[in-house]
Amino acid sequence: MGRRRLLAITLILTLGCDKARQLAGGSASEQAPDAPAAARLDLSSRPDVLFQVYGERDDPRMIPVGVLRNGTIEQISLGAQGWKQFDAMYGKAGAQYPVYQGGRAIGHVTVRQGMWEAGKDPLYTLPSCDLMVPQSAVTLEAAGKAGYTVSLFAATRPLHEPPVTAMAQSEVDRISRQVAERVAAAVGMDKATVSALDFHATAVSTGVSKWPTLVITLIDPRADEQSAAHEHTAHLLIVADRGEGADDYAPTFKHVVDGDASTGDFRRFVDAVDVAGDGTAELVLEGWKFGGDTFLLFLQYNNGAWSELYRGRSSWCLDQAAR
Repeated sequence: MGRRRLLAITLILTLGCDKARQLAGGSASEQAPDAPAAARLDLSSRPDVLFQVYGERDDPRMIPVGVLRNGTIEQISLGAQGWKQFDAMYGKAGAQYPVYQGGRAIGHVTVRQGMWEAGKDPLYTLPSCDLMVPQSAVTLEAAGKAGYTVSLFAATRPLHEPPVTAMAQSEVDRISRQVAERVAAAVGMDKATVSALDFHATAVSTGVSKWPTLVITLIDPRADEQSAAHEHTAHLLIVADRGEGADDYAPTFKHVVDGDASTGDFRRFVDAVDVAGDGTAELVLEGWKFGGDTFLLFLQYNNGAWSELYRGRSSWCLDQAAR
């Protein structure tokens, strides 16, 4: 599912008007209201920025996710000229940034071309949109899992790396199924529905305890298919942790869908990265509904539970927000 969605987003640059808007999160009229000038990011201090690196491994793109400051990640708000200045600063050819997978540095990217390089056409365009979130074409030099596509994070400064915790996949699956069964029963999801869902479980080194965090996904296998809209669907994304002194794993976050597919919010696990700079990793999820409208969602661990820290843009069109 993740590879199909990543390829779909990559194709936004070449698809037609309706599909491009759909993948980008709608038309310009649906964008967030204008941010007041006082709230716009001050670029004079060259603030630290988190980027996502995505697309084909041999020709990836890099797009800003948010600014790293005050021990958190925040939305980047700029006017039209501010975004051009941002691109000139961070998207300058030759600029290098470390890249992360699983919260750990695995190499770096080098910018080949920024969004609005002098004498060249913009790196990409969107129908009926004058100003887009700037992207950069980059070269990736990194270890990590080989594949046709990549989904990594880059930053303008080194990020803290949580201690490595490991667990055999067979044990991850066993514990995760037990946790999922308990959560499904608690929310009233019947066994027949649960058994029809695709199951995925991942152990993540987050540093919140000496044991890995488990991210468990049970999802309708048709969750990427628009034809499934208006039908019944079910989906669980569960995070489970084992606290100090605890005998077993317990759910520390859950997202539940059990109803009309056209209104369901789906989630998938993307990666873990320490954006707060406190030595423990935040969990990064992708959220979407049928018909597009994707966004990144960051969860932070506090007081024994995960909660939303930051939600990224669901559209790359900035026309209204940049006025």
